[in-house]
Amino acid sequence: MPSIFERWRLVSKPAVYNITLTGNTDTQVLNLTAVELYRTQGNLRAVVDFLAASMSQLPIKVYTRKGENERVRDRDSVAAKLLWRPNNYQTQLEFIRGLMAEYYVFGAVYVWVVPSTESPSNWDLHLIPTNWVIGSKEKTPYTPGTIRVCSKTGTDAVDIPDTEFLQFKTYSPGHPGDYLSPISSLRQTLQEQIEAGRFRRQLWKSSGRLNAQIIRPKDVAPWDEQTKKTWAAAFREAWSGAGSKAGSIPIMEDGMEIKPFSTSFKEQEWSQSVVFSREEVAAAYRVNPSLIWHSNTQTYASSKDNARALYAECLGPDIQMVQQRINAFLLPMIGEDYEQTYVEFDLTEKLKGSFEERASIYQSAVGGPYLTRDEVRAELNLPPLPDGQGEDIITPLNVVTGGQASPQDTQGDAYSYPGVDNNAKKLHPKTCSCKDCKDTEELRIKGKSDEEDDEKVTEVLKSFFARQSRSVITKINADSEDFWNAERWDKELTDDLQPVLEEIADKHGNETAKTLGSEYGTEVTRNYIKKAAEGRAKNINQKTLEKILKDLEEDEPDTAHVFEVRASNSEAIARSAAGAMASFAIGEATNQAISDGAPRVVGRIVEKEWVTGPNSRPSHAAMNGERVPIDADFSNGQHWPGEDTGDPDESCGCNCTTEIVISRR
Repeated sequence: MPSIFERWRLVSKPAVYNITLTGNTDTQVLNLTAVELYRTQGNLRAVVDFLAASMSQLPIKVYTRKGENERVRDRDSVAAKLLWRPNNYQTQLEFIRGLMAEYYVFGAVYVWVVPSTESPSNWDLHLIPTNWVIGSKEKTPYTPGTIRVCSKTGTDAVDIPDTEFLQFKTYSPGHPGDYLSPISSLRQTLQEQIEAGRFRRQLWKSSGRLNAQIIRPKDVAPWDEQTKKTWAAAFREAWSGAGSKAGSIPIMEDGMEIKPFSTSFKEQEWSQSVVFSREEVAAAYRVNPSLIWHSNTQTYASSKDNARALYAECLGPDIQMVQQRINAFLLPMIGEDYEQTYVEFDLTEKLKGSFEERASIYQSAVGGPYLTRDEVRAELNLPPLPDGQGEDIITPLNVVTGGQASPQDTQGDAYSYPGVDNNAKKLHPKTCSCKDCKDTEELRIKGKSDEEDDEKVTEVLKSFFARQSRSVITKINADSEDFWNAERWDKELTDDLQPVLEEIADKHGNETAKTLGSEYGTEVTRNYIKKAAEGRAKNINQKTLEKILKDLEEDEPDTAHVFEVRASNSEAIARSAAGAMASFAIGEATNQAISDGAPRVVGRIVEKEWVTGPNSRPSHAAMNGERVPIDADFSNGQHWPGEDTGDPDESCGCNCTTEIVISRR
């Protein structure tokens, strides 16, 4: 048997390859091979290239296990060097792109693992085109003993042991050792597309530029056969194809008329057939067609979700397949300890195009800042700070173990503003020194909505925005000038919000009354809550209308996207509304307790304090810790944060809260 180097020389010797598909004829369509279909059918090539490029974007990295939960990146092993430079003419990206293109076209890939004295890893990986494989000698029904390769028609075939190949194959039902190309399921679709293309080319080549027929009056002298042929030939020569008069209007004689007509052949419905073909090809490869071709119904939110699904549902199985084949078969072939060494695609590479998303994920995962200043400066190609100033991770004061997960966290009890230590005032009330007194010197009651409150208002808003969008978008698409009915939307949202706001107010009011030793009267609050719901609904709808009008000024308006953004902001809007209700309720319950002479407020100083929320507007940040009597307004004219009857610029989106402070005189 020739040496391995001699066999490689025989296979790779021809300089020009006559590519013909000699195996897996299920992929042939109208005598076109899989390679020819890939070259000529734009929809098929778009899908294959997109998926292959998406896979090749992800670098393959090698790791070594150091215990159950620890791993170390390996850059010096044989596997790491081989995957970094698979051969002397391809990079890792080019190799993976070629491998996956071969896989998606044929459903099988043959990678020849060849020893090499010129490679840093002493090995080379060569992609053997699947259409070079012309046969095999089966050792079992599942695996061949040898693989017969021929790169050019008329040359001698070479038999290579299958143990020298790393193979990637789809599964062929009923033939466990065979493979099945995705193109096989597209034979009818591609055939229809090819035939339709041929018909259109024939129509443009053979017919006049007018879809019409020429009629001669029946009362004129008839033509003999030769005259008819001569006139028809002259007409076609002048007005069809590249004729000298193509595109101009012919002048008829003898009373002849040109009558236009149209056919209903499906092949002429070009746009519809293209869309159909795209969807069928994309479905065969489990990819959403809107990722490759723009769709009129696609929005920012849907495109973002489709991009996420690409690496989860679409490419996920292929990523696992490639990883497992390399780990289970390639590593042992090149002498690696496959029990301790393994390879893995780095999916974080996909996040490099979205800096905000990447930073948010990492920060939430580690519970705080995760890079030192020197590490960031290195990313920007800047030198480290002198004297080790950039070696430590800076942790903001509002990020502590067991507290907020990150500086962007807007949940939790600890609010922070530069220079203000809110926790010192809230967490540890002082105990009275009187021997028999079980009361405290200072009692604080927080007017802050909880997660359940926020979720209830969020559900109301999302449902409302969905209902509102269906009506408004339909009218806008119909070019209706009266697409917005302010009276209707204000009333509907008021009716939706009022019962939920009443429920939130009752809950916090009753809790406060119980703490103060009194009872909470709910009936006296109903008029205010109704007015608050009306004001909140009007402000929300006005903001939505402003965004729609701004969107309609764009060259390509997308009203659906406006409503998607409004729905995504529902949580923030809900927190503001629920928080304002909670602040109102504890203030109302405290005033009722004072009127009732409740023991916890008699003879005490009762005040309220403004507590600034996270990322608040500067005017509210300056008010942090401001304390006024229970029945007085704060310095911005509001009775409590988010008061709906106040200035919308002060209340909309406010996430500040109130605390009732009861202290001894």
